[in-house]
Amino acid sequence: MSQGIKTDFGVVSYFNFMKTLINYVKDVKVLREKGILYSQLANDEEVVEMFQSINTYGFSNTDLFLEVKMRIEEHCNSKANTWMTDLINTNFRSPWAIIALVVATILLCLTFVQTYYTINPLN
Repeated sequence: MSQGIKTDFGVVSYFNFMKTLINYVKDVKVLREKGILYSQLANDEEVVEMFQSINTYGFSNTDLFLEVKMRIEEHCNSKANTWMTDLINTNFRSPWAIIALVVATILLCLTFVQTYYTINPLN
């Protein structure tokens, strides 16, 4: 960030981008679980405080992360992704729910096969 040195402000832009992603302890937890953020600090609250305390003095190259921001917004605004996430998080939290769905699907298919062969016997 020194004057006279040509730079694309990649590191500063990265910190600005991370500051927009990390606002709460919950955000740090999600980023850690997804393998995006690794931290040697004692707890997630310290990570939030560290990122919020970094002052970049308004320097940034917003074009570096423009595509990333657009893809995140596109993903979050997609109705299909929202509905699928809602479905998974509310109805399929446990493996038993998935097993029950598979068993119910198999039983339904077997019922259709039995009904078909009852109406149209092989004779």
